[in-house]
Amino acid sequence: MSKNHPRCPVCSGVCIKYGTTNTGRQRWRCRTCKATFTRANDDAVQAKWFRLFISWLMSGHSLAETAKTCGVSSRTLQRRFKTFWLIQPPRSVDKQRIYDQIFIDGTYFNTKCLVVAADSCHVINWFWCTKESSWSYMRLLDEIAPPQLVTCDGDSGGLKALRHLWPDTPVQRCIVHVKRNIQRATGLHPTSPMGKALRRLSFELLAVDNLDEAAEWTAKLHQFGTVFSAQLKAKTYVKDVPFEQIPKSKRGNKKWWYTHDVHRGIYLQLKKMSQHGHLFAYLTQAKEGQRLERTTNSLEGGVNSQIKKLMHAHRGLRDEQQRIACDWWLYLHTQLPGDPVEIARQQNWGQDALAKAQTLANQETQATSGHEDGRPATYDSAIDTAYNHSMGIRKGHIR
Repeated sequence: MSKNHPRCPVCSGVCIKYGTTNTGRQRWRCRTCKATFTRANDDAVQAKWFRLFISWLMSGHSLAETAKTCGVSSRTLQRRFKTFWLIQPPRSVDKQRIYDQIFIDGTYFNTKCLVVAADSCHVINWFWCTKESSWSYMRLLDEIAPPQLVTCDGDSGGLKALRHLWPDTPVQRCIVHVKRNIQRATGLHPTSPMGKALRRLSFELLAVDNLDEAAEWTAKLHQFGTVFSAQLKAKTYVKDVPFEQIPKSKRGNKKWWYTHDVHRGIYLQLKKMSQHGHLFAYLTQAKEGQRLERTTNSLEGGVNSQIKKLMHAHRGLRDEQQRIACDWWLYLHTQLPGDPVEIARQQNWGQDALAKAQTLANQETQATSGHEDGRPATYDSAIDTAYNHSMGIRKGHIR
């Protein structure tokens, strides 16, 4: 079918030319429902309503407030916006550009997870998934050229993806996340000397601003391992502890565990990050006169929190509508976003997507029941071979 042929406004079916009206306008006829109509040029009207749709979506105002401002009802806006939810913002990733620094992180929305890659000012790419896995991050980063430095929060999926895709790219762990991990292990007010020393190291880590201070902090970490070597290696044996005093996590088939396993785990993490160069890469990889960031605050505060705020303002949207709203926000915060109205015009204001969805729904209905209108097949095997969870639709008690 020619791209100039419209879809049927009744059933979204395929249409053919059907003569002209008395005024010379082209008449169209649907092959499916036989409805006839003339094609109206409502491009300007659709553009006006789509601008309002994007403005409402990005503003955070309620639909009722927007409707009151425009002098229409909420139902009118819902009807006007119905097909606009099917318009997909494009992805425009520059595969040739090499960024100085890229930040990656994920945030969760109920059952969905959104992983985002951004520089210090703009969104670069994003990907929807169910959790922060290595596969999700690889899908996020596979279209981006390796940068000078990548900063992350230390998620295992992200680190694994970086090792596979960008093995030669230096990694900077977010210092704020490292400090929070130490604080979670020691508490706000540690009482043991080892806990106090780790707490002090976390504050000094935030104050490091040059290579000399980084070397001094690394020496203090090594000194910590030397001073508390005996405590870090201390073991507690099951036979020496009453059963009711054994932690639940150690009541399995263990014969012993490290007495200070929490502090030991944090120390080993810091030691590993220091050996791999993940703590001070923002200093060692910076060129002369260049300042690289050591945290993911620009991504978490400039992107993730703003999207969460937008979703809170538009709470009540369906899952797919939430995804479309986030996609538009992210696209409009890329470095060179296109005109949303032009994007919507290229997608025929969502009419093509609606027609495709209805066609697929009709095909599925016909495949399962035999007729597009849902009537059962006239002649068949009389045995439903498809899975039908009949127990789920029964009512009352089982007898």
